[in-house]
Amino acid sequence: MSWNGPCTFARALASVVLLTIAISGCSSPTTPTPPPPPPPPVVIADPPTITCPTSVLASTISATGTAVKFDLPPTENGKDPVSVSCSPESGSNFPIGPTSVECRATDALDRSAACSLIVQVTKLPSLSKTRFLAFGDSITAGEVTFPIGTTALGAPSFKLVLVPSAAYPTILAKTLQATYKAQEDFITVANYGAGGEKAAVARDRFIAALPVVRPDAVLIMMGANDIPLGEDGAASFAANEVRIMAAEARGRGMRVFIATLPPARAGGNRAIKQILLDDYNGRMFDVARREGAVLVDVYQALLGNVNLYIGVDGLHPTEAGYAKIAEAFYNSIRTNLEIP
Repeated sequence: MSWNGPCTFARALASVVLLTIAISGCSSPTTPTPPPPPPPPVVIADPPTITCPTSVLASTISATGTAVKFDLPPTENGKDPVSVSCSPESGSNFPIGPTSVECRATDALDRSAACSLIVQVTKLPSLSKTRFLAFGDSITAGEVTFPIGTTALGAPSFKLVLVPSAAYPTILAKTLQATYKAQEDFITVANYGAGGEKAAVARDRFIAALPVVRPDAVLIMMGANDIPLGEDGAASFAANEVRIMAAEARGRGMRVFIATLPPARAGGNRAIKQILLDDYNGRMFDVARREGAVLVDVYQALLGNVNLYIGVDGLHPTEAGYAKIAEAFYNSIRTNLEIP
């Protein structure tokens, strides 16, 4: 190339520029970066709700109420964690009667909901004394007359069978336990009936039983073996022994219940004459009055249906009769020992 001055230089410079432009035009275009997607919308949980039961029921024998535990009411919705509190709280001591409990649910956003329930505490009846000693003869032990035919003279023939499950102390214990469920495990009625025993010789056995059973109350029904023949002074002597036993128990702080003897069934060869029964039962009223004891009138309780309640021997109760005796003691115990 020959140099022709400025024109030649200009032409060369233009060629370089054109070449540069041409090279630039051959390169790939740059793709722009897309913008980031928008953030997802914030989802806020619905406010919490809480549902209380209508009431919580409890019962106690204590006059001051009882501790009551209940489940915290369930909740729905709300932002976790959702806490629940109640006032008074579960496990608190609640008095007898209804008590309003306020419960509140609060979530992590400090939103809350409330509900209320009633704790209803019922006072159960109870017994001030729960350990009983039933003391007596075969009528306490539970001997039942079973007919086995007739004698040559046409009189009923029978045998006596001890049936502990039919004895009035057994029935009495079950009835008391069923009534006073809160004390069921503490209620006992020890059966110290001895067949054929007279009140006149029973004192030592009675006194020996007291430290063994350690009763709160004693139930005495004796004399049926002392008075049937009407020996001189038999009723008086038997009644005095019952009085001594009652005084011994009372002196040890025990409550005493004294029963009259059951009525006699006519025709039985062991039936006690009415005049003797009336005399002895009258003495039981007097002993009970003198010793501050409760008189349980078994005679009157069975008098309405003697043929149903007394066996064919005229003396020992039937199973229905023993149940009626248990009922008489039960009613007296409720009247005198129940704490409402």
